[in-house]
Amino acid sequence: MLAFSPGQAVSPLPTTLETAVTLGNRLNYIRLTNESATVQTVYYCTSADTPLVIGSVRLQPAESMILWKRRQYHKVYASSAEVFGTGGMARPVGLGK
Repeated sequence: MLAFSPGQAVSPLPTTLETAVTLGNRLNYIRLTNESATVQTVYYCTSADTPLVIGSVRLQPAESMILWKRRQYHKVYASSAEVFGTGGMARPVGLGK
């Protein structure tokens, strides 16, 4: 289990490769939430001026996930503006006894 501490305000993800964002230049983790009623795709991109897609993940309706960015400056965008994200820090926590 992970504890997530947001490092910035939650915002909708952009929907094009050209407008992809880092969700925090100094943050290694991002929390993604699909607030739509359909499956959405989040694309993971390089940080170049003309970024390349290097991976993707699909989010089910109302699903949230924490994604580890391999590089702090890598960018993301989504197939819908109903996918929200925030950068932050995550750490493992125990489930107790």
